[in-house]
Amino acid sequence: MKKGKDGQQILLSGTAEEEMLARLSERVDRAVESIQQLRKERDELKSRLSGAEEKLRNVEGHSGQLHVMKSENEKHRVEREEIRSRIERVLGTLENIEESAVSEVE
Repeated sequence: MKKGKDGQQILLSGTAEEEMLARLSERVDRAVESIQQLRKERDELKSRLSGAEEKLRNVEGHSGQLHVMKSENEKHRVEREEIRSRIERVLGTLENIEESAVSEVE
């Protein structure tokens, strides 16, 4: 049944009603398929997002570790320079002592 412009019901033939129901059913089926496809895509995107977030956390963790390692490396470099300077001073002192001993013997 269909309503006319004046609000009265117009009787449709069985075939017209069947055709309308078939078109409606087809549209509902397409809508259901679209919803299912969108849900599938949403789930895939959620999964990809979770994976990307996990990778980001790993990268951030590695970045923090890298920062700590760089800091430790710099600390060790400074310590090596200090040790090298001390050794050079000790060697210089030993050379002076040796030169003094040699000149006293002569």
